[in-house]
Amino acid sequence: MSFDLSYVNQRNSRTVGFVLALCFVGFTLWNTNKLIQRIQNDERQKMELWGLAQQELASSTNLNQPINPLTFQVLTAENAIPMIVVDDTKKLMFSNNINKRKLAQDSMGYVEELIREFSATHPPIEILHGDKLNQKMYYGNSALIQQLRYYPIAFFLIVAFLGGLLVAYYKSTQQVVANKLWTGMAKETAHQLGTPISSLLGWLTILEQHEVDEQLLSQIKSDIKRLETISARFSKIGSLPNKKPEKLSIVVKELVSYMQIRMPKAIALQVNENGHEDLVEINAELVVWVLENLIKNSIDAIRGEGAITIDLNWEKVATIIIRDTGNGIPKKLQKIIFNPGVTTKKRGWGLGLSLAKRIVEEYHGGKLSLIESSEKGTAFEIQLPLTQKLR
Repeated sequence: MSFDLSYVNQRNSRTVGFVLALCFVGFTLWNTNKLIQRIQNDERQKMELWGLAQQELASSTNLNQPINPLTFQVLTAENAIPMIVVDDTKKLMFSNNINKRKLAQDSMGYVEELIREFSATHPPIEILHGDKLNQKMYYGNSALIQQLRYYPIAFFLIVAFLGGLLVAYYKSTQQVVANKLWTGMAKETAHQLGTPISSLLGWLTILEQHEVDEQLLSQIKSDIKRLETISARFSKIGSLPNKKPEKLSIVVKELVSYMQIRMPKAIALQVNENGHEDLVEINAELVVWVLENLIKNSIDAIRGEGAITIDLNWEKVATIIIRDTGNGIPKKLQKIIFNPGVTTKKRGWGLGLSLAKRIVEEYHGGKLSLIESSEKGTAFEIQLPLTQKLR
């Protein structure tokens, strides 16, 4: 069993990035909250100062005596804080930054509504006349505080947007690098296979000139043809394959006939067709490659006797389900089994399923998924778009 180290590193990087993002979010919220508290304290002091000035003005008994300049300045200074002043009967005495239209329409009702709203935000400030309570001042948050409360949301939306752009750019860059790697590796493999295939064809010609059993020659020709097919498959990676309408049942049965001769006799390989067949537009060589890879994985998963069944269905899409009675895929690998480098084999490269998924989904517009895996066996499903009806 092997794991893709790059995948592990990417997962660790994402975890670190997520933790740093949480720390940054927490710091921003904390800092914004501290700023709001500081402004609220300043506004509270300003309101208390206004209440004291109003209290001093109300306590003045000599109407001919001029108003204290400082008191006058506090009472007349520009103030953006919404506030109301009511007497002991809740009759409105003074208001500032309040909706005058609502106040004119329903004075008492709107005042009571403001008292409930402001009381929930800040405790009222009492204005005394002598030793008796004369008036109460209720006030709310200024427009600045209201805006600051929405600041973290707007900030996070901007950060999330920029983060999304960075993630999209990173993924696209990674995809381009991966595509170049796949293409280079595949074409180099096809090139390297060319020499031994040519040599084998030469040896086959020599054997045909000698009296060698025709059955043996037939099997050698079949294997050489298979090598040529594999070389052709690799050469197609990185370029759009030529597709044409095919009967999927014929493609599958030809592969099954080839595999049955070369797989352990203790493993049964069976094809089941369900419903009326429709054509699918595929590159037969690449689809056979996918199926062959899945069948070989099933063979490796079966220890001793077992069975592999291939179910074909053409209800809404062409569906191929490959089911085996092997040991199954460990649960911790099931979600990442299609990632390059992830494999259940001791000496596997972990490229087969990743390449198979690329062929099905990117080249054929289909879907390859693991639909079931346990100790009783594993099932993979391939879905391919239908081309036309045959009935």
